[in-house]
Amino acid sequence: MVDLSSVSAQAITGRLFTVFFLAFIIIIITARLLGSERKAKWFKRRTNYTLLNRRGIFGEYLNFGYPRTFQGLAVALAMYGLIFAIAIGYICFYPYS
Repeated sequence: MVDLSSVSAQAITGRLFTVFFLAFIIIIITARLLGSERKAKWFKRRTNYTLLNRRGIFGEYLNFGYPRTFQGLAVALAMYGLIFAIAIGYICFYPYS
C-alpha cells in the first residue's frame, strides 16, 4: 500500500471530491445508455414513498433501484467496480505532485 502520511489532507480531499464527481458522471452515463425501458425491466424501484424519502426529478432519473435480473446485477456490479477501481487508483496509486 502507498504511504499517504506525507500527503496533505487538502490534496486527498480534492481527490475525494473528484472521485465523487466522476461517480455521478458514471451513473448519469449508465442511466442514459440503458434508457428508462431497460432500467424498469432490470431494476425494481421503491413503490412506497413517504415524505422523508421522496426524490426530485433528477434524483428519480439517477435512481436505479434493486437489481431484479441478471443483466441488472451485471450493470450494478460493473458500475460499482468501475467507481471502486477509479477511486483506489486515483487516491492511492496516482502520484501526488
